[in-house]
Amino acid sequence: MNSFKNIAKNSLKALKWLWILISYIPTFLIRTVTVLIIILIIFNYFSKFTTKIKTGTALLLQMDGVLVEQAKSRGSFDFFAQSSEPEEIEINKIVSAIKLAGDDKNIESIVIDLSNFVGGYPADILYLSEILLKFKESNKKSIIAIADYYSQPSYILASTADEIIAHKNGGVSIYGWSSKRVFLKNLLDKLELEVIEFSKGEYKSATEIFTRDSMSDASKEANQKLQSSIWKYTSNFIEKNRNLERGKIDFYLDNIDILAKDNNFDFADLAISYGLVDSLKTRSEIEQYLSEKFPHPKKDWRYINLDEYLKTEITNSENLVGVISVAGTIMDGNQPRGTAGGENISSLIKSARKENNLKALILRVNTPGGSAFASELIREELLEIKNLEIPIIVSMGGVAASGGYWISAESDFIFAHETTVTGSIGVAALLLNAEETSKKIGLNEDGIEKTPFSSGFNTGVLLTTPSDRFLDLIQGSVDRLYDDFVDIVSRGRNLSVDQVNDIAKGRVWSGSDALDIGLVDAIGSFDDALNKAKELANIDDYTLKMFDQKRNDFTFLKRIFGLMGIQEEDIFSKNLFYNLQNDFLKTTKLSMNLNDPDNLYFLCDECIVKY
Repeated sequence: MNSFKNIAKNSLKALKWLWILISYIPTFLIRTVTVLIIILIIFNYFSKFTTKIKTGTALLLQMDGVLVEQAKSRGSFDFFAQSSEPEEIEINKIVSAIKLAGDDKNIESIVIDLSNFVGGYPADILYLSEILLKFKESNKKSIIAIADYYSQPSYILASTADEIIAHKNGGVSIYGWSSKRVFLKNLLDKLELEVIEFSKGEYKSATEIFTRDSMSDASKEANQKLQSSIWKYTSNFIEKNRNLERGKIDFYLDNIDILAKDNNFDFADLAISYGLVDSLKTRSEIEQYLSEKFPHPKKDWRYINLDEYLKTEITNSENLVGVISVAGTIMDGNQPRGTAGGENISSLIKSARKENNLKALILRVNTPGGSAFASELIREELLEIKNLEIPIIVSMGGVAASGGYWISAESDFIFAHETTVTGSIGVAALLLNAEETSKKIGLNEDGIEKTPFSSGFNTGVLLTTPSDRFLDLIQGSVDRLYDDFVDIVSRGRNLSVDQVNDIAKGRVWSGSDALDIGLVDAIGSFDDALNKAKELANIDDYTLKMFDQKRNDFTFLKRIFGLMGIQEEDIFSKNLFYNLQNDFLKTTKLSMNLNDPDNLYFLCDECIVKY
């Protein structure tokens, strides 16, 4: 009996200590992670002051993700949940580093790793490519491009390099620009969901995916001209960079099957024989090559990463040139960074206006548009600055269409890239009549309303068929808004109403075509916009001030999780079903998230999918 009591007593003691140990594990893990975070924060802070660059160093640009104007805000919880969104690379950050490296005597070359580059708007990719060319040509420095396999976006950037290296099992995929969407009409018909479309402008196709089962002839015409213009510039750019005969890239596109067969379907060998790449190496051979070119006594090779290298240039001039980015879809209210919230952007413009020494404002526009109401709030705040006779210069990025053009039209000067997508001067609205659908699943809306208009506003989805009077009211609002759009462009661009009507109708234009028809003033970059700001403000020295939304930056958490072996699942799996699913979601997701209070939109649907 005593033996049994002793065994029981000892067992209870063991269980007690085991329970204490188990209870302590979460506390131990939390304390460990906290200590690691503190150590890494301190390390990151002091590393800014201890980084020393020696002669013969290469600047390593790892282009992992998609090129954007402004990265989205990401909360700490985003790093604990699996995300289907690619990493985002802010174009201004890359450009700043390249310009800084051009004047740095210790930076010998740029090595650009494009293995995981997703893409971006054509104009943004080409603008970055042109900055790389300036680095090479103005400073007599070299660029080396490396990748396992080059997609079209990555190859455009790589074409600027002195040397392009691909993997021995890699190659180059060039396929031209295209514009395709998934059309939902037949699906909605099966659900007995009626789509009520309101639009003004025969080329305004923002609602076509809901109302048609194929692209309209007008939309095809506009898209064909747009894509042809962009592709002509792109193919000429690649051919010039690689010293290829004119038309050789188009021949590659049109005859890839024949060329591949002639090279025994060895795409890496085809890339070499066709002059698209300079050498083929395994990853270890690339590492060895770089160690010989940029020798380092302790590391594999001598390089510095972008984040370690980038510095902030300090100036002391009292003359302020403000910069505000309108990036992402324009939506009503306060929105996180990477989405152009009407309240957020208006507040930033107001802050700029209150600066006593503001001499000029550069509006960096990279948006397909969105909410008509939010776009108008932004335009009104810009007019307040213009009324103070402070010049406003617009620098268009990859896309500045619909709402993006609404806010740009009355500025003092507009720059665009040759391949910027702009225009799309038109209005679209959409209501869904779900009366039959709701009955089909056993729902029936009934009750009273004071007027035929009481329950129709601010919903977007109706459970009762709207009256003709209500539909006429919406269409009248669309027509009025379109006339306002034309009037704004007419005043801002010094064009007659008839001239604007001829180039409006919701049609999209490339930057080069927009220059020909008077929608923009010049082809140029952000640097050109800055020079124009100095000219119009009549100043020589200036301090550039970015008016920007705060960004949550939890990259140090990612580094800790990386050290702990916690990795995010590879989202770029080359899986046909995944890619089809992704294309479908990209096409429909934006439409579901739009939030204009009156369901009225300045939106360029051709501009939604960036890559």
